[in-house]
Amino acid sequence: MTHVEKFEGERAQVYERRIGKMIPFYSGIMELVAIYLLENTPEKGKILSVGCGTGADFSKLLKIAPDRFSITGLDPSPEMIEQAEKKFPQLKFICGTVGELPLSEEYDSATLLFVLHFLPDIGDKLSLLKEIYARLKKGAGLVLFDLFDSEPNRSEILLQNIKSYLINFQGWEEEAVEIYLKRVFELHRIPSPRYEELFREAGFSESSQKFRSLHVGGWIATK
Repeated sequence: MTHVEKFEGERAQVYERRIGKMIPFYSGIMELVAIYLLENTPEKGKILSVGCGTGADFSKLLKIAPDRFSITGLDPSPEMIEQAEKKFPQLKFICGTVGELPLSEEYDSATLLFVLHFLPDIGDKLSLLKEIYARLKKGAGLVLFDLFDSEPNRSEILLQNIKSYLINFQGWEEEAVEIYLKRVFELHRIPSPRYEELFREAGFSESSQKFRSLHVGGWIATK
């Protein structure tokens, strides 16, 4: 994988506070991630959190199962890792990319939350999924949530719905919403069927979409 999205400086400092206002039903999504991991990871199993940021990816899981799993957080941003280590000193964190992890270290579950849309679909998305696949045990699951192209033929309606949601329920100013939406529609979002193709191409035996709301989707793929 050639492209790596790093969060540094102010972007890293405000990330966790900002993402909760950007993603519809973000708190509930994190609860769903926790439940998927809880129900599909064996006790004492190893979980790899790819692009873990400051640790929000597994904070809900730790509330309901603080000692049940071994969690490794992985992120290419030193500033994000530093914040995560301060919040969760009991966990293992690695500053780096999936491709740098040893193939001998296999995991029972993995998460990839709001990362894939940063990567262009010219091999980079597939490369990352293959790297994760190679580090999972047989039967292990990948929980993936992402911003996706949920309305390929109705983008104007989708844009207006997102805008209304952010203004009316997240307290955004209209100018800030316009800037954010411009950025969203510049991201490398792909439609739902493309995720299924990528999972198959990466080697996963099965996958299914578990969540959809506005421009946010969630999938589970099994090795």
